Amino acid sequence: MNMKFKKLGRWLGIVILLVFSFAYRPDYFEISKQLDIYTSVFKEVSLYYVDDTDPGELTQGAINSMLAGLDPYTNYIPEEAVEDFKIRQTGNYGGIGASVANFEGRSVITSIYEGFGAFKAGLKVGDVILKVDDASILGYKGEELSEILKGAPGTKCKIEIQRGTETLELAIEREEVHLDAVPYAGMVKDGYGYIYLNSFTQNATGEVLKAWQDLKAQGPLKGLILDLRNNPGGLLNEAIGLTNLFIAKDKPVVLTKGKLEEWQRTYTTPNQAFDKELPVAVLINSASASASEIVAGTLQDYDRGIIVGRRSFGKGLVQESRMLPYGAQLKVTIAKYYTPSGRLIQAIDYAERAEDGSVVKIPDSLRSEFKTENGRVVLDGGGIDPDIESPSEQAGDLVLALFQQYHFFDFATEYYRQNAEIAPAQEYKVDEQVFNQFTAWLSKRDFDFDTRTGRLLNRMEEAARADGFGEALQDEIDRLRAAYEAEKKQEISKQKLVIMELLQEEIVARYYFDSGRLANALGHDKDIALALEYLQDQEKYNAILNP
Repeated sequence: MNMKFKKLGRWLGIVILLVFSFAYRPDYFEISKQLDIYTSVFKEVSLYYVDDTDPGELTQGAINSMLAGLDPYTNYIPEEAVEDFKIRQTGNYGGIGASVANFEGRSVITSIYEGFGAFKAGLKVGDVILKVDDASILGYKGEELSEILKGAPGTKCKIEIQRGTETLELAIEREEVHLDAVPYAGMVKDGYGYIYLNSFTQNATGEVLKAWQDLKAQGPLKGLILDLRNNPGGLLNEAIGLTNLFIAKDKPVVLTKGKLEEWQRTYTTPNQAFDKELPVAVLINSASASASEIVAGTLQDYDRGIIVGRRSFGKGLVQESRMLPYGAQLKVTIAKYYTPSGRLIQAIDYAERAEDGSVVKIPDSLRSEFKTENGRVVLDGGGIDPDIESPSEQAGDLVLALFQQYHFFDFATEYYRQNAEIAPAQEYKVDEQVFNQFTAWLSKRDFDFDTRTGRLLNRMEEAARADGFGEALQDEIDRLRAAYEAEKKQEISKQKLVIMELLQEEIVARYYFDSGRLANALGHDKDIALALEYLQDQEKYNAILNP
């Protein structure tokens, strides 16, 4: 018998054993029946289909199709992708310590991690990779190139790069790279600390605690801002540990409810709190999810701090990794989690589908009320609502185009190559001179951006021609288009302040890395300013927590 079929038979045998081991419900016969049908179809297709088939591709396709009807967090992880999955959980990997992206055929270094191989070898942000170990990487995607650059610590790779007009060759030794969960912490103002947490990987709680201790060592703290914006979550135990820094021992943090009895659990704080009194502001936005929402929701339920920003993502589902044969894994949603007040913050009901098969978002009208420890009303079913909502700022079409077409990135790279140093990260400002340099530089590049108005004009012109009104309306359409193009030219002036701030952060990142970018943003971040306003005014702060 073909070795692939032997492996498949073993895999299916284990699956059937697992099914019967966990099948406590009366429908176990139906599960067994469907597995039998699938096995028979698979065998018949593999043996008799007119063209050659790949058993692995057929199986993976069937698995992916099966999981596609569930939630997006239940995923099959083939053996070759398990290492990347571990990196996301631990923050550790073997590599050169740099990120790469592909833009218009260029494989560009987009960030360097301080202290690791790429940094030591002199690789710079903005360098374009031409070859790796004498092999051209032309046409490679960013993810494919990242895989080539990863490897066992201690191994070396030779990279040929283009830097401006120069072509250089660098030898880089791979190391075990640890991505910090806390890339930056510092003082926003005398007595007011700030900690940015970007993920709940292993030891995230320890990193936050160390940052907090370092801030306290600089002088008495009057308040702390914990930034969980754009934090997608991570390990549940780290969310519990982080909450425990603020909340007393033996307090419920999160309740999980799943199909099996072992998943019906209440997780409590295991240790004494690090500080139960210090005023705290937690920053969240629409990209704060999962473990971030556990921390924000629990602190809100206990009235331990104020939540500032915008409504969070709304992911109230718990995943567990299940080992599969031959090194593969299944990340499966096993339970829903609830905050101490009883809130399920899940915003999307994946069990209910619209007629077109799309998922259904829970409408605000169906959200239920719960009470915090002080009696404040909080809602379930839609993420965590901030206590103080900051204005939602969406990037305009111009700013998005400058990002997506790498104009901020490329200008900052050229600026760095022409200027040996700048002011310290928190002090550096883009002034009129640098802004004018940028606009002059931009005018020489192939830059254009689209807007909703422009798209509507194009559609109107097409519709006029299709309806036979093209000639009659063309003069009016041309006048509209001329007025539109004139207004477009004014967008850079209208968006001047935003452009200067973003350009400023990009330039600072060249000299002081991502930690410098975060440090620089403190001076103009509106969410931080709003949080600081309440932390500095004890009366306003208490009025939120004790209505």
